[in-house]
Amino acid sequence: MPPSGPYRLDRSWRKSRIAARILLREQAGRLTARDRRLAPLLAADRGVTSRLIDQALYAFSGRPYRVANPRRAAA
Repeated sequence: MPPSGPYRLDRSWRKSRIAARILLREQAGRLTARDRRLAPLLAADRGVTSRLIDQALYAFSGRPYRVANPRRAAA
């Protein structure tokens, strides 16, 4: 049974991590048939946002999200 405590990731975050892994495999030139099948499904999902995918990509690379994407200075 999966954990049900506060550390459980929500579905959108989990799907975004899968989408980020697919993007990394695409950059490496190692896409599989499963990746090609899942990519349109994840792209159509409303919970999978570009912000969550970016956060997942930065988590995989080991860089903090805020350091990699600095905020713009206030006008």
